Amino acid sequence: MRPRDLLHCERRDPVAPAADVSPAQQIERLEQRLVRERRARHEAEEIAERTVSTLYDRQRELELLEAIAEASNNASTLDQALSVAIDKICDHTGWPVGHAYLVTPPDGRLVSSRIWHLDDPVRFDCFRRVSEEKTFIAGEGLPGRVVATGEPVWIQDAMQDDNFPRRHAAPDAGVHAAFGFPILVGAEAVGVIEIFSHQATEIDRGLLAVAAQIGTQLGRVVERARGEEHAHRAVHDSLTGLPNRALFLDRLRLALARRLRTPALTGILFIDLDRFKVVNDTYGHRAGDELLVEVARRLDAVVRAGDTVARFHGDEFVVLCEGLSEREVLRLAERVQLSLLAPFGPPSDTARLVTASIGITLARTTETNAEGLLRDADAAMYRAKELGGGRYELFDGAMRERLRKRVHTERMLGRALRADELCLHYQPILSLSSRQIEGVEALLRWEDPERGLVPPDDFLPVAEESGLILLIGAWVLREACRQAADWRRELGDRAPLPVCVNLAARQLGQDELPEIVSRTLSDTGLDPRDLMLEITESALIENTTVPARTLADLRAGVRVLLDDFGTGYASLSYLRRFKIDMLKIDRSFVAELGERSEASPIVAAIVGMGHALGLKIVAEGIETEEQAAEAARLGCDSAQGYLFATPAAADRVRAMTVSDDPSVVLAPRARPAAAGG
Repeated sequence: MRPRDLLHCERRDPVAPAADVSPAQQIERLEQRLVRERRARHEAEEIAERTVSTLYDRQRELELLEAIAEASNNASTLDQALSVAIDKICDHTGWPVGHAYLVTPPDGRLVSSRIWHLDDPVRFDCFRRVSEEKTFIAGEGLPGRVVATGEPVWIQDAMQDDNFPRRHAAPDAGVHAAFGFPILVGAEAVGVIEIFSHQATEIDRGLLAVAAQIGTQLGRVVERARGEEHAHRAVHDSLTGLPNRALFLDRLRLALARRLRTPALTGILFIDLDRFKVVNDTYGHRAGDELLVEVARRLDAVVRAGDTVARFHGDEFVVLCEGLSEREVLRLAERVQLSLLAPFGPPSDTARLVTASIGITLARTTETNAEGLLRDADAAMYRAKELGGGRYELFDGAMRERLRKRVHTERMLGRALRADELCLHYQPILSLSSRQIEGVEALLRWEDPERGLVPPDDFLPVAEESGLILLIGAWVLREACRQAADWRRELGDRAPLPVCVNLAARQLGQDELPEIVSRTLSDTGLDPRDLMLEITESALIENTTVPARTLADLRAGVRVLLDDFGTGYASLSYLRRFKIDMLKIDRSFVAELGERSEASPIVAAIVGMGHALGLKIVAEGIETEEQAAEAARLGCDSAQGYLFATPAAADRVRAMTVSDDPSVVLAPRARPAAAGG
C-alpha cells in the first residue's frame, strides 16, 4: 500500500458496530465491558486498601517495637521495661488485660511479677488476685505452655480451655481470648507476658510474630541486668554490698595516682572485730551475718561521702580516706570505735557488744604502693590486737621492722619445714607423789643453720597467722606418734607415754582433724591410748562450736588435756560441755605457790572442781621445791617444769627411762632462754 493510501484508511474501533452485528448484541458487549472494567477497578481499589492497611499495620507494629526497644534500652530494671511493654501491647491490640510471670530459681516455677495493665481494676480484681496467688510449672496453664515450648501460645477462648487453671475466675472478668509469649535470653525463657481479650478471637499469627520480637527485646534487658549484676558481684561483697578487696585496691591505686598531681594524705583504716568468732559460734552464723551487715551500715554512716568502706573477708573491714590530716584520720578511727559501742541486735539478754582493733597507715610518699600500704595497716591492726583490742594503732617505723622480721621469719619457716630443720623435744610429766614419769609433752623446736635454736615465741605466732601452723601441726602430730610408737615397741610398759601433742586453734577448727588423727595413728601403728591431745582454753573460746563435734569424734581412745586452765572465760561451762580427761593449771598460778597466799586458794578450788569431775590435775611450770610441795599439798596429781627436767631430745628421754638413776640423766640444768614448755 502506498503511503498516500494510508491517509485514506479508517481506524477500526474495537467496539464499533460491525455491519453484521445487531444493536442488541452491541449493547450486551458494552455491558460486559463495563462489568469487566468495574471488576478491575474494584480489585485495584481492594489491593490499594489492603496495601494501605498493611502498611498502616506494619507502621503501628514498627512503632510498637520501637517504643518497647526504647523503653528496654532506657530501663534500669526489668520491672520498668515490663510495665512499659505491657501497657504498649494492650494499647496496640486494644485488649484490656496484660500481666507478666517470671521464672524463679532454683525450681523454675513461674511466679507473678505483680506488674499489670488493667482497663477496669475493679472488674478484674478477682482475676488479678487468683493470678498473683497461682504459680505454674512448665507445661501448666498459659505461662507454663509458653515456657515448655519456648514459643508464643494463643488461646481462642480461655473459658473453654482445659489447660487454663484460672478458668473459674475468667467469667467475672469476661476473659476469653489470650496469648502469651516468652521473654528469652538465648534459648532460656526467663518470663512470660500474657495478654487477654473480652472476645473469643481467631489466632493472629502476625501479632504472635511481633510478640516474639518483643520477647527477644525484653530478654536483652535481662541479659544486660545479669551482666551488670555479675560485674557488680565481682567487685562487691555479697553479704554487705560493700566494695570487696579488688575494688578497694583499685580505688586505692587511683588515690595514690592522684597524689602524684595533687599531694594529699591518703589514709587506710584496717578494722577487725574483736572476738567475732565467739559471737558467731554462740548465736549462730545468721546472727553473725546480721551483725556484719549492721557494722557495714554503721561504718558507711561514719565516713564521708567520698570515702570507701570495703569488706575483705570474715570480720575485716577497711576504710580509704583522702585529703585528711593525720589528726583527722585518728579522729575518724575514734568515730568508728564510738559507732560500734551501741549494742547490736534487739534490746535483750542476747544483745551483742562489739569492739574493734584498728590499724592505721598513712601514705606520706609518692613511692608508696597499694599492697604495701594495706600490709602496713594490717600489721598495725595486729599490734592493736596484741595490746588487748578495742583500740587503734598507727603504723610506725618500729612496726615496719617487726613486719619485716615477720615476713622474713615466715619465709624461713617455710624453708625450715621443707629442709627438715624442725625437730621435737620432749618434757616429762611426773607424778608428784612418786616422782615417776607418767608421760611427756612434745615441744616443737627450730634449729636454724644461721641463727641456731629459734625461740618458739619467735616463730609459732607467725606460723599461726600465715596458716603454716596446719602443715607444721600435722608434721608434729606424725613425728610425735612415730616416736611414741618406737618407744612402745622398744621399751614396752617402761615407755614414757602417753605423749601429749599440742593442737593450735586453727587445727582445732579443721573439720577433718579426726580423720587426720585417725590416719596418723594408723600409719604409725600407735595405740590411741598412748596419745593425748593438748588444747588451750583460749583455743576452745575461739572454736566454741567446732570442738564439741571434733572432740566427740576423737574420743576413740585418744585423751584430751586442757592446757592453761583458768585463763579463759566461763571455764566451768566448757568443762561441762567438752569431755576433758586432764587439766593443766596455768603456770601463772603455779608460779605464785609458796610465795603469795592468794594463789593457793585458787589452785585448791581448781583441784577440787577437777577431782569432782573425775579429772587428773597437772601443775605446769614447777621450778622450785616449794612450788612442788605446795602443789602436792593442794592435791595436784602430776607436775611438769624445770625443777624436774628441761625439754630434751628423744634419745635423752629414752636414756632417762631406762636408767636406774633418772636424776643423773634429767638433773635440772640452767634454764635455757629459748626453751618453751
